[in-house]
Amino acid sequence: MLLKKRSEPLSLLGLKSLINRLPTNHEQYSKIEEDLRKRKAGFGGELNFDKHINEFRPNYPFGLIHDICLLYNGIYFQMDSVLIQPDKIIIFEIKNLGGKLTVKASPTQFIQEIKGERKIIQSPIIELERKMIFMDRWSKERGLDVPIKGMIGLAYTNELFIEEEINTDILFTHEIPIRLYNMAATDEILSRNNIRNIARDIVDSHQEYNPFPLTKTLNIAKEDIIPGVICPECKLNGMKWFQKKWRCHGCTYQAADCHLPLIDDWFYIMDSGITNRQFRSFSGIQNQDVAKRILKKTGLVMKGRRRTAFYIR
Repeated sequence: MLLKKRSEPLSLLGLKSLINRLPTNHEQYSKIEEDLRKRKAGFGGELNFDKHINEFRPNYPFGLIHDICLLYNGIYFQMDSVLIQPDKIIIFEIKNLGGKLTVKASPTQFIQEIKGERKIIQSPIIELERKMIFMDRWSKERGLDVPIKGMIGLAYTNELFIEEEINTDILFTHEIPIRLYNMAATDEILSRNNIRNIARDIVDSHQEYNPFPLTKTLNIAKEDIIPGVICPECKLNGMKWFQKKWRCHGCTYQAADCHLPLIDDWFYIMDSGITNRQFRSFSGIQNQDVAKRILKKTGLVMKGRRRTAFYIR
């Protein structure tokens, strides 16, 4: 029973917007571009896992939840996927890592080698163990005493070397359904109703991290952000509003709703509210009444009146 599907993370959506509006010579451009690449790869690996875990259809009740962030004692812990079975809860840590991987147990190390270049990366084992500890405490706080297990899923079919015996399962994502089928649910600690109630409690307690506005989170000057409506067809910036449509001077594409991604960009990057003046400055519209009509049609909520009016989501 799937109780929460995976959606594109807010952090990924925000970085996509930011990279399109940051000058390529900006001091943080390369860092943000690399962060965006990693987050895209990570999300792609999670989608790969989702495709394979969909094959898991056991003959006992279960609950499957994707992309969950919970809060325990002031600490957030994010889990790529959680599987609730009658005898245990399994947390999945999904990694999309290319190249050759070497795993060492003492001290715990993940070594990635790509084209002869070796580097030590943050250990998914340590990440997973941290989440298992907090999930156990979060569960016990709710009167639930059930074993918490963990699995690491590798989206790539890497060349993998595990040099020493470790206690954590490290599997390729396509192997995970078979491993789960072979892990018989021996005890019935949780009934079907228990599983459903726990899963709903987890979903209801989910608190997605909101990094917006990114100019504040990443300490970027608002003046560095490039304004303008970007053409959805040719990606050229600087569409003009004419006769109730946005028109691109590069490819001649035209449509009435090209400002919607710009409004998304504003809330991702700039601020949690937008005024008529700010919208005009950011979009290039000069007429105050035209800007007001457009803003009213976007579904935003207006707060204040006249000169103090602003719009929020």
